[in-house]
Amino acid sequence: MSNTDAGYTPSNGPEQTSGETQRAPFPVARLLLSILFAFIGWFAFQVAIVVSIIHWILIAVNREPHPEFRQFVRAVVQYVWQVLGYVAWMHDDKPFPFGPLPKGDAS
Repeated sequence: MSNTDAGYTPSNGPEQTSGETQRAPFPVARLLLSILFAFIGWFAFQVAIVVSIIHWILIAVNREPHPEFRQFVRAVVQYVWQVLGYVAWMHDDKPFPFGPLPKGDAS
């Protein structure tokens, strides 16, 4: 007793009907870039933690945030955000060095 599927022929595999849509190929290049940016993002996150600690020390000494250093901290945090957005497939814009480096502007 043979129970074969009506949409499958052993000689050539599943039959393609005219109404079926083709699936897009797996984005291997995007996967490899995401793995690379995940490592870069992990390192950038560590840098963000260190510069945040330094920023707190500067605030403790000067009693106010240093404007240029604050802009640098903001740029590092924005870069980490860009990397996470790319790795998590939230956007297609490639982070630095393939895209623009964040400026750290308050926006």
